[in-house]
Amino acid sequence: MKHHSAALLTRAIRDVVDGKVFLDQELLQAAVAAKTRHTAHSRPEHFTQRERQVLSFVFEGLANKEIAERIDVSESSVKATLQQLFAKTGAHNRAQLVRIALEHHKNELLFKT
Repeated sequence: MKHHSAALLTRAIRDVVDGKVFLDQELLQAAVAAKTRHTAHSRPEHFTQRERQVLSFVFEGLANKEIAERIDVSESSVKATLQQLFAKTGAHNRAQLVRIALEHHKNELLFKT
């Protein structure tokens, strides 16, 4: 940082040359504090009725085309809903989506169909 002393800069350069990692302690503490605040106040996102509906058919192992036929929407709509579910849960595929939904959203899925 601009406001740091030349001695600190020299030490940081030597550490990096020696294969160590240099992290500014103030920035690191601020980042950890921000992440802690975000995690402490964030709640899992709730699923919409359509997301729960699509998810229930994913649980049954249906393909996008089959889901689309069952709920009378386009296959593109099903794909978009799945992308929303992936974004909300952090899942990267259907198997992860099912696991995460069952682990973290079980109550929501059981009582709202």
